[in-house]
Amino acid sequence: MSDNDRFDRGAERPRSEPEIIPPGRGRAATSAIWIQVEERDGVRRVSFKRPGPFSIFLAVLAGGLALALVLALLAGLLLFWIPLVALAVIFAIASLSLRSYWRRLQVWWASR
Repeated sequence: MSDNDRFDRGAERPRSEPEIIPPGRGRAATSAIWIQVEERDGVRRVSFKRPGPFSIFLAVLAGGLALALVLALLAGLLLFWIPLVALAVIFAIASLSLRSYWRRLQVWWASR
């Protein structure tokens, strides 16, 4: 079989005919975007509709809950660190005042 035989057969017919539906006829008009996908086990139709008011409300509510959770975690971290920083400051002040007493005690022990 030569390369020329392949081109002599003519145009190959499509495996399936395209479905042409005039506007306003056929399927009910919807405000959705849809696609059809041919697979081995059949044809699947997927539609994407515009979100309605309830869907938008649920999305805003979910976003607000997520933001509130993040803010609560940040506030919890802040409230956790405030006592630790306060204890560190109190410890630093106490160690400075105890250092002078420790030096006096060392001098007293050395003089004995």
